Amino acid sequence: MFNIREDFVMKPMHSLLVAALAATAMATASAADAPFVDSQTVRQVQKTLNDRGFRTGGVDGRMGPQTQAALVNFQRSEKLQPTGKLDRQTLAALGLQESGGALGYSPEVIRKVQETLNARGYKAGAPNGTLGETTRGALRAFQKSENIAVTGRLNSRTLSALGIPEGAASAGGTAPASRDTIREVQRKLAERGYRPGAADGIMGRATRTAIMEFQRKENLAVTGRADRQTLEALGV
Repeated sequence: MFNIREDFVMKPMHSLLVAALAATAMATASAADAPFVDSQTVRQVQKTLNDRGFRTGGVDGRMGPQTQAALVNFQRSEKLQPTGKLDRQTLAALGLQESGGALGYSPEVIRKVQETLNARGYKAGAPNGTLGETTRGALRAFQKSENIAVTGRLNSRTLSALGIPEGAASAGGTAPASRDTIREVQRKLAERGYRPGAADGIMGRATRTAIMEFQRKENLAVTGRADRQTLEALGV
């Protein structure tokens, strides 16, 4: 009789424990998939949204109601899930996704970070401008030593602790290409067999996709932007 009661009690408890563990695993996976986003990235998102006609109510680095509403409208226009949040798919559609590089920071800045980490005794690997696992590991070790949130990613506090001014990091980013430059990029991509759409000087989705494909093939940071390295590789 005692064994029956014990079994009756333990089975529901076991089910609850399994459910709790599953929920924790799902939450952890979701958090791991969420990209790290700081105020500089939000500013870039706001600027990009405004450039595309989605009004964010300012470029202040804050994820306010107007920015979220603009994101929802953008996500709907791109046939993405309209969450109003900066997930990887949305950042990719905006041309700001992380793929080898770091959100909001150019390869030149990442290279400077790698050189500085190596000089300080943290093994960041070759200064190649790519934020790979070796560099992330060095960043985590450095952040831990400086009592900074250990993310393995670049942000304002980490750059400051490394002695790299925020202004220099921003300046290292990609300046918006002119319409004539974009038109030439589109022509060059088309000549190489990519499909950037019409050579109209507009950085639309087809052009960004073609740029990303070209960057992957050339082993460049996949940003979807016409940055200096991409322009040089294209001969523009």
